[in-house]
This record gives sequence, structure tokens and C-alpha cells, in this order.
Amino acid sequence: MGDLLEKVREFASYCFTKEEAQKLFGWNVVEFRVMGTQNDETHIFIVFENGYMLTIKYFLNLDPTETDDTCEFIFGLKTNLCSRIRYGIHYGNYIHGQGYIRLRVADTKNRMQQMMLEEFYIPALRNVYKPIIMQFKGFFGKDFFGVDADCARAEIYYAPIRSRSEHKYAQIGEVIGRLTELDLLLQEPQIRHDLAEIDFQLSLLPSMMGSGL
Repeated sequence: MGDLLEKVREFASYCFTKEEAQKLFGWNVVEFRVMGTQNDETHIFIVFENGYMLTIKYFLNLDPTETDDTCEFIFGLKTNLCSRIRYGIHYGNYIHGQGYIRLRVADTKNRMQQMMLEEFYIPALRNVYKPIIMQFKGFFGKDFFGVDADCARAEIYYAPIRSRSEHKYAQIGEVIGRLTELDLLLQEPQIRHDLAEIDFQLSLLPSMMGSGL
């Protein structure tokens, strides 16, 4: 992944355009967005024709001893999961190496909706992923694989890569292989059925009707 990090750094020296992304990364681009922030950060989102995705963040590092640490990226694979409410879930690691689930869901200002999420949706989602979360373990001590999903898109991704991360030494072929395996795993009928059942049950809750989450 270090080679890909170098290309991401190189991309910063060009204009942030779809054409430059195709030329540098070597894959046809089907979606390209550049988003600036107020904190000296630029975020770039790229979807390639082959289904791979790059989410890149360039930032200003004020530490003069960290001249290389000015960007990070997430490499992912587009998948066809769908969720009424946006969620992100990935592998976490206890000290003794037992995997556990890190889960986040979309915030809502509606107190009743939030209560429903905490009492129903989050525990149900955890139960689906609990038997398979060890499959999302990474190659090093602090890396991991995860899933982001909502009603519009979903991706399976590898942990953020930056100059100071040990997992920049992962081989891109191994990362692609694991992403493909996880995609196949999440296509299994029982998993899809369980996730679809959660979404259906959620749609029956009055407080979630038309919530837009």
C-alpha cells in the first residue's frame, strides 16, 4: 500500500481532476468529487470503473519533523449492501487479540428516533456482524477492514493509510484479495436476509417513517 500512498502524494502536485486521477492510478474513473474544508483540508472521493474506491484527505501538518505526513487515504471496494440508516462497522482488537465490533450509526436530533436506534437497530446490527467480525481483522496490530453502508451506496474498505501507519506495508494484492473475500461473505443469503429483516422491521417503526436518515 506504500506504493499507492506515493501515488496519492504525487496526485497532490497536480490539479485535482478526473483526467489526472485516471492517468496516475491507471483505472477509468466513473465518479470524482473534490471537497474543501475550513481546516486546511481537502477531501477527494474517487470511484473507479472496476468498483474500487479511493477516499483521500490532504491536510496541513504544522510539525516540521513530519514532512511526509500530509495525507491519508482509504482504499475500498464498492458493494451492493443497502441500509435505511447509514452505519459504519469495523474490527476492533482487545489486548488479548479477541476481535470486537466498532459500530457507528447516523446521528439524529429526534430523541425518540435515537432511542429506537440504540435499543433496536444497533443491537440487531451487532448480532448480524458478531459471528463474522474476526474475518475483518487486518494484517498488523492496529489495521482492520470495515463496512460503510446507507441507502445510496456501500463499500468494504481497508484501514486509513498514512505515512506513520504500519499497515502502509501491506501488499495491495493481499488487500484486494481480502476485500473480495469479504464482499463474497456479505453476499451470503443468510447475512443478506438478516440485514434485510432489520431494515424491514425498522421501516415499521412509526418514528422512523420519513426520517430521511
